[in-house]
Amino acid sequence: MQDLKLEQRLPPVISLSVERALRASDEILDLLPIAVCVCDSVNRIVQFNRRAVEFWGRVPQPDQSLEHFYADYRLLDPAGHEMPRSKIAEVLETGRAVRDEEVTVERPNGERSAILLSIDPLLNEHGKPIGAISCFQDITEHKRMVEALDRSRQDLRLQEQRWNATYNHAAIGIAEVDAHGRFIRVNDGITTMTGWSREDFEGRMLFQNTHPGDKDSDEASYLRQVTGELDFYSVERRFIRKDGQTIWCFVRSSTVRDAQGKFLYCVRVIHDITERKAAEERQKLLIDELNHRVKNTLATVQSLATQTAHGTDSPAAFREAFEGRLIALSQVHDQLTRRHWSNAELHDIVLGATAPYAGESSRRIEIEGDSITIRPRAALTLALALHELTTNAAKYGALSVPNGRVTVRWRIEDGPSQPLLILEWCEHDGPPVAAPTRQGFGSRFIEGSVATELRGNARLSFDPAGLCCTMSIPLTSTTAVINAAGPGPKPEAAARA
Repeated sequence: MQDLKLEQRLPPVISLSVERALRASDEILDLLPIAVCVCDSVNRIVQFNRRAVEFWGRVPQPDQSLEHFYADYRLLDPAGHEMPRSKIAEVLETGRAVRDEEVTVERPNGERSAILLSIDPLLNEHGKPIGAISCFQDITEHKRMVEALDRSRQDLRLQEQRWNATYNHAAIGIAEVDAHGRFIRVNDGITTMTGWSREDFEGRMLFQNTHPGDKDSDEASYLRQVTGELDFYSVERRFIRKDGQTIWCFVRSSTVRDAQGKFLYCVRVIHDITERKAAEERQKLLIDELNHRVKNTLATVQSLATQTAHGTDSPAAFREAFEGRLIALSQVHDQLTRRHWSNAELHDIVLGATAPYAGESSRRIEIEGDSITIRPRAALTLALALHELTTNAAKYGALSVPNGRVTVRWRIEDGPSQPLLILEWCEHDGPPVAAPTRQGFGSRFIEGSVATELRGNARLSFDPAGLCCTMSIPLTSTTAVINAAGPGPKPEAAARA
């Protein structure tokens, strides 16, 4: 632009005779790289060069005035407003030169061109204007290039801002590493993920904190990437954080090369997949546990069927007893499933076993005890034991008469070597109780299962006032209570069906 302005600079005042001033050599004008037009004092076109004709697209008529020549043209200022008169007329009137002024010319077909305009007055020896010389150049393409360059620079700045914002604030880790495995640049995601600061990464080597078990495979792939054998690769590896914690990462390493294909650096995008790995491990454990429980459940059902058959004397009696035990088993399975087979509330187990026989509005079954969480193994055993007690009470005991009642209470007591869960079942206001002449399936199951499955003991007391069963269960980590979370339902607030 500066060169273009210099080309257009002519002496501000030319004091020549009219004849010499208004008639220069056509050969000289045609050599100029800009358009030139000379007018006399009344604004008639006296002379012009080929560059002016190229811009106009037509040749002026002899002695044609500039106003007449430009009659179907519009001149606009930089703001887009139409100019009331030509700049040459202004120069002829004031005698002041115009320097490097930008105007827009709108042709009859609506096409617009930006021109850079310089006009100098031509003065005689007395300083009177005898004409003017106008030098102008079409800068439309130049302006487009400048505007395109400005837009490109603005786009580049925006892209850099977006990239920096994405790079630095992405929820994933991003690192740039050179051919020797040294960190060049890291984002905030990496520092959050690893616990190391940006300063910690300066000069740090890529595999310095990789878990020893994963280092060899990742390092071998990276060397192949540097030598050009791989453009990118993905790997799951463990990383040791600054605090010593081990995390799992999914790494995708991509190569950046120059125009000749030479390795410049690699970009490693890193996701923390520790939670996903833990979920996969939990899923595997759950599947293994499910397989184990299915086998145990089938064995339990088979045992229930065999023992029920031994204790009944007809298919109808077998069906009734067996279906009741299966329903009790399915109910506790539902409760454990709702808690992902991790544990169950003892209150829910007791309520589920006794609910079918509790009155709608009476206080026939009272439940009282601390809020206790028990393991699945204990839940299954206690649910089946309580089912046997409830079924017996409904057929022969307190729940077989309208005024009969049952209380179920539990508490935690100190035992000889470890705490004990004491669960008591007591019947009241039922038919008189007498000790049986032979031990039935229910009694054998309660005493045997509590002893075998829970390493505890169950004692049945056939008091004439009502049957009582007391179970003492050690609080071990595998079969009994794993958490005592404060007081549970009191008698006055006991849940009833």
